[in-house]
Amino acid sequence: MLDALPSALPDDIERARRARRLAGFGVFAALAVVAVALPADVPSWWDLGLQEWMQDRYTWTVFNRESSPVFTWFLNPVSSVLTWSVERVESLLALLEWPGVIALGGAIGWRTGGVRAGLSAAAALVGVGLIADWDLAMLTLSIMLVAVAIALVIGVPLGILTARSDRAERIVRVILDTAQVMPAFVYFSPLQVAFGLQVPPAVMATVVYALPPAVRLTNLGIRQVPVVSNEVAQSFGATSWQQLVKVQLPMARRSILLGLNQVIMMAFAIVVLASLLGTGDLGQDVLSALQKQQVGAAMAAGLGIVLLAVALDRMSTGQRRRPPAMGGLRAAAAMAGAAVAAAVLARVVGWGEWPAWLSWDIASPVDSAVGWVQSNLRSGVPLIGGTQSISDLLVIRVLEPLKDLLVWMPWLLVVVGFAFAGWLSGAWRLAALMGACLLAIGAMGGIPGGTGEVAMWDLAMDTLSQVIVAIAISVVIAMPLGILAGRSDRVERLLRPLLDIAQVLPQFVYLLPVVFLFSVGRAAGVVACVIYAVPPCIRLTALGMREVAWAPREAAVSFGATSRQEMRLVQLPLARRAILLGINQTLLMVLATVIIAALVGAGALGLVAYEATAKPNIKLGQGVGGGVSIVLLAIMLDRLTQSWRRDSTATQGGKR
Repeated sequence: MLDALPSALPDDIERARRARRLAGFGVFAALAVVAVALPADVPSWWDLGLQEWMQDRYTWTVFNRESSPVFTWFLNPVSSVLTWSVERVESLLALLEWPGVIALGGAIGWRTGGVRAGLSAAAALVGVGLIADWDLAMLTLSIMLVAVAIALVIGVPLGILTARSDRAERIVRVILDTAQVMPAFVYFSPLQVAFGLQVPPAVMATVVYALPPAVRLTNLGIRQVPVVSNEVAQSFGATSWQQLVKVQLPMARRSILLGLNQVIMMAFAIVVLASLLGTGDLGQDVLSALQKQQVGAAMAAGLGIVLLAVALDRMSTGQRRRPPAMGGLRAAAAMAGAAVAAAVLARVVGWGEWPAWLSWDIASPVDSAVGWVQSNLRSGVPLIGGTQSISDLLVIRVLEPLKDLLVWMPWLLVVVGFAFAGWLSGAWRLAALMGACLLAIGAMGGIPGGTGEVAMWDLAMDTLSQVIVAIAISVVIAMPLGILAGRSDRVERLLRPLLDIAQVLPQFVYLLPVVFLFSVGRAAGVVACVIYAVPPCIRLTALGMREVAWAPREAAVSFGATSRQEMRLVQLPLARRAILLGINQTLLMVLATVIIAALVGAGALGLVAYEATAKPNIKLGQGVGGGVSIVLLAIMLDRLTQSWRRDSTATQGGKR
């Protein structure tokens, strides 16, 4: 009797597991029947009234900005300080003149990375002046530098705190995870309420977007300091502060500097969109040109911003092979001297303004190229077609049917369907989260449209259809390339420079080529999302393939497995977690891009958020409703894809 007990236990567990699964299927089947029986559209009484409430709050701020203590004692002084800081930085750059700025950039690059980094930084700054408006570029640089400084002042101490306190790390991690999945447009409406327009909200939006890497990488660097080093410092009687300053921070220096570089890259990624708030810099030129479909002007201003990013990237990531010959103070004096000497020389020879003969008009050749593309590639040739045919196919055969299906289905049935997907992927908790997010989207109300009110739910389904299609195309492209890069050194070397370039380009840059090739609309937005989202999936797939240990692969070969069988049955399953992480990152990249794709006609929730930024006096409430819907979609899809990384046997266990 006792001998039979151990063998009976697995059968009992399996029967209980099957019973729970059948119960779960039954619950969701019953919910689906109820959802079909109820009205198909979101009922009007389900509206929470968030839009009206936020619009009233904005109206209140307009009339009380000069009298309410919240503004007079806090928000208005902060706005004044931010404006003053940007103006002072811009004045300093103007005082240095353009030769002084170039000399200073080259000197900083030389100090941090050697001669090659210095020349690269200086050349990139020269390129800015060649193709873009130098004065507007300096305004963009001023906004970005102030935002980066604030992000570091907040992020580095916060990273130190999270590295030294597990409780603080858990709290801050939730905030950073939420910020990571929140598209940039979502920040704009509340920042407009708090800070108005122009420079202050633009700086704060850039800070919010660029802050997470400073916190995360500072935390990572300090936590990776060897325990032995900390123990040695303690054995010599070092206080906690001395241990931090003399041991942990110096040993975490590389990670913190990497955080600085990532903050700079993130700041440049958002600074163009922040121009929607009325900064009047290079980003404003990009946005206005995109709105007018002036591709040449947008390309010139956009490349100017990219070259600014390249210059600062060279200054902040260079690693010298040999220690610098000069100490810190001497090097700082030498760099300042080079900048001042160049500025004085510029004033002597009359080079206060960027000389016209050093300017290169790329707008006209680009516009000519666009005309050629429209005549040859977009329309294509008979029986073959062109990019316009691809656009029509993507919209008519894929995007439109999927959107129509999601909008046509009873809204509660969609809620139940995604909750069921969450239950299959994770557990009841994930199912509840999925359902709650979609129910909250349904409660966001509607917005006035050409033929009446359009429900926010319908716009969310439009955005969801674009996200699903973009992710599917991205994975179909990235997975084979990642597998090839993971199994072939030659392919990996060929792809590496392309992926490195893609990593430093801001999101808006990906909108420019799609305007070349595709007509404005949802297809152009999806293509931009795919171009932006493919690199991380390729990288992580290749990384996962390469990190698989040789022992199981050799064992498979020794048992007679072919190369394809070894890859399919051993390497891919063991690289599953890295591949799924790549899919999750691809999802986040798609969500970030599909919203700004409203600038090229993608519409849906991105357009709602964009219009709220342009007309806050009448549409800010709509923008908040659209922004909350975007965040809820992002949280829902992010948690769903994260759950796929868990072991499938664990997910099918006792949680259900």
